[in-house]
Amino acid sequence: MEGLSGDELRGRNATMVWDGLGLIQLRYPGPWLQQKSGVTYTVLKQLGQRTVPVEALTGVELVMPGGTETPTIRLVLREHADPLLAVAGGQFDELIDPYRLDFSPDQWLLADYYAQEIRTSITLHQLPPGPADRWLIEPPPAPDKVKFQFVKVELDGDELVLKYGFGATAAKKSYGNPWRLPLAELRDVEWVPSRIRSDGFLRLTSTRTPAERPKPADDPETLTTWPLSEHDALFFGAKLRSLINW
Repeated sequence: MEGLSGDELRGRNATMVWDGLGLIQLRYPGPWLQQKSGVTYTVLKQLGQRTVPVEALTGVELVMPGGTETPTIRLVLREHADPLLAVAGGQFDELIDPYRLDFSPDQWLLADYYAQEIRTSITLHQLPPGPADRWLIEPPPAPDKVKFQFVKVELDGDELVLKYGFGATAAKKSYGNPWRLPLAELRDVEWVPSRIRSDGFLRLTSTRTPAERPKPADDPETLTTWPLSEHDALFFGAKLRSLINW
């Protein structure tokens, strides 16, 4: 979507624009040195921008200047409104939350205006309580092919094709190699970032997933990410999540 017209709330990690009617646009990122970390910069740069209709929101959180916390405006999304948040689960913290904007104290007047306007719009739209019944925000752009550790994954029409390489364990190949997973049998997709002493991964859940899952190294449905490409896995996972029912 092209850029919206309206007053711009310029923050440290993004610029927010409210069109006055029912759309909010967040544009990323600012210069690298203004980001909280390299992780923040990478995620936001790849996102580019997010366009959020008020139908996707349950509220707006605002932290004003003068306290111990950073002045912040944050959009609070309805469950199941955004496939990106759905695949990330609770893995987004304030470091890389794409719907959180940290603003400078001299921007407080515009931030307060935005918060009031958006809250009023949410009320006027008379949204039903609870999760959204359809995706309300587009998934971020993602390729149809992604390389993970010892496996290449491709979205081929209505199937997901997994081709395991030489380094994969026999347990990883137990569903077949290649393994073709119809999207109709896919039930969930979860992205987990890497931590100290543990790899990140994209975990699939399908109709054949056992109740007690094997450890990630032996699970055909857990795709371990490369350290420098786990954000590609995040966006690929969001693309998959947008294609299945919840």
